[in-house]
Amino acid sequence: MEKNKIGFGAYMAIVAGILAIVACVLYRTVMYQFKPVYYMLIGAAVVAVLGLLLAKALPKFANYFPVCMSVLLFSAIVWGSMLMVNQIGYVIAGLDGVETIMSYFIFAGFTLAAGVVALVASFLPVGQKA
Repeated sequence: MEKNKIGFGAYMAIVAGILAIVACVLYRTVMYQFKPVYYMLIGAAVVAVLGLLLAKALPKFANYFPVCMSVLLFSAIVWGSMLMVNQIGYVIAGLDGVETIMSYFIFAGFTLAAGVVALVASFLPVGQKA
């Protein structure tokens, strides 16, 4: 029987999962929130953990998990932006201050960083043969 080991992509996916949890906590401070964004961010973290757990048992299957994570994370940015469009317009027009959207940009930055890390992890082996 062949032994499998955890690849570098699994560790990068875990980093992306941690960033997704941080983004989930930060999303609580955004002015207008959309509930499915929480599910996408938590789902990305759960997928990271599942990928790490399945890396040794099913390495070829686990290699697809970072792709799913990046889809969830980039979807969270898009859906999280949906309700903030008007507020961003108010800031650009000078009707509101920048402080009203700073928490959104911090959330989007962490989510974007998590998505990029997950995207890079999707090109690396999550599970590989020893």
